[in-house]
Amino acid sequence: MIAGYDVWFWIAAVLGILAALICLIQFFRGKAPDDLSQGSVLILEAFLVVYLIGSIVMQVLTDGPSGDAWEYYGYLLTAMLIPAGTFIWSLTERTRWSTLMLAVAGPIIVVMVQRMNVLWYYY
Repeated sequence: MIAGYDVWFWIAAVLGILAALICLIQFFRGKAPDDLSQGSVLILEAFLVVYLIGSIVMQVLTDGPSGDAWEYYGYLLTAMLIPAGTFIWSLTERTRWSTLMLAVAGPIIVVMVQRMNVLWYYY
C-alpha cells in the first residue's frame, strides 16, 4: 500500500482520471459520445466487475472488510451503476452533453473506491 491505499485504489484512480480527461477533451472539442469516450467508461466498468470479483474472493480468503460488509458492497454496487448509467445515457442522447456526463463518472468512481478502501482496511 502506498500512502494507505491499496493497488485497487490506484488502478481506479488512474482509470477514473484518464476516462474523465478523455471525455472532457471530447466535450470541449464539441464531440458527441464516440468509441473513445464511451470506451473509456466501459473500461472503467470492466475494472469494477473485476473489483467485485476480487472483493468476493478476498471476503472468502480473509476476514473481509473492517467496516460493515453491507455498506462496502452497497458502495461497490452503486459504483458499478454509475458508469453503466452514463453509458446508457450516452446511447440515448447523442449530444456533447452526454460526453460531459461520461466525464463525471471517472471522479465519482475514484471517490467511491477511496471510501471502499477505508471501509475495507480502516473502519
